[in-house]
Amino acid sequence: MNKKNILIGFIIGIITTIIGVIIYTIFIGMQVGLNSEQILDKITSVTALGKRASIGVLLNLPIFYFFLNKEKEDIAKGVLAAIIVVALNFMLNKF
Repeated sequence: MNKKNILIGFIIGIITTIIGVIIYTIFIGMQVGLNSEQILDKITSVTALGKRASIGVLLNLPIFYFFLNKEKEDIAKGVLAAIIVVALNFMLNKF
């Protein structure tokens, strides 16, 4: 087990979660008819962040399977660890 590859996978997982939250917020904001300033306020707001992050984590699934297919199991473990850390973070903050 290469810890450097797991760390790389973890960082990739966190970054793709953030990108997923931003994409989801922009998409929903455009559907509702918000202007760009309101969408930016939604992105930086923490209200309903758990719901948006749960959708944003879905972007990690293709990344996870990509690394599994390329036989980069250590990086895939890091991506999975990022998903677990994000889930635990929001579960602990919820209660």
